[in-house]
Amino acid sequence: MATLVTLGLSKILGKVGEPTALNFTETGYTAFGLTYEDTCKMSQEDPEVTEFYAEEEDDPVETVEKQGKITFSFSIMNPDLPVLKRLFGGEIASDVWSYPDAVNTVEESIIILPKKGLKFQVPRMKLVAKINGEFSKKGLLLIEVTGTVMKPTTSGLKKMAVGKVSASTASVSS
Repeated sequence: MATLVTLGLSKILGKVGEPTALNFTETGYTAFGLTYEDTCKMSQEDPEVTEFYAEEEDDPVETVEKQGKITFSFSIMNPDLPVLKRLFGGEIASDVWSYPDAVNTVEESIIILPKKGLKFQVPRMKLVAKINGEFSKKGLLLIEVTGTVMKPTTSGLKKMAVGKVSASTASVSS
């Protein structure tokens, strides 16, 4: 059996609203743009463990565990006006995006497709974006996005699905 490793990134897709099933169907999903090299990361915090002790015992008599938060982060290197509006809110008029007066809450369903290995679908992710621009010969304007996996509101959906990237998906996305 071949060793399964997950490498590279083909695309990051998102859409407003939760899917009806976690089957990696891309219909209705759109890309955020090009992802800056080496910025797409996934991490999970350590679980939170609460220990309960009795006066008569040195070791815990009970523990309760809570899963650690899962986050994805990436930077968009070619943002356009619709992507700025999508991630920050605000308005576009006459080819000018106006930054919003208040914080805009953004939740989307996300699909992350690597070049090979395992792909990820999150039906509900809270996205927080910030602008990080370097105006120089070697710098870029980046939109740094951090997404937190949230509990889906659709009954029966799990918070994340993981599947294998098919050979046809990998070759089409390259």
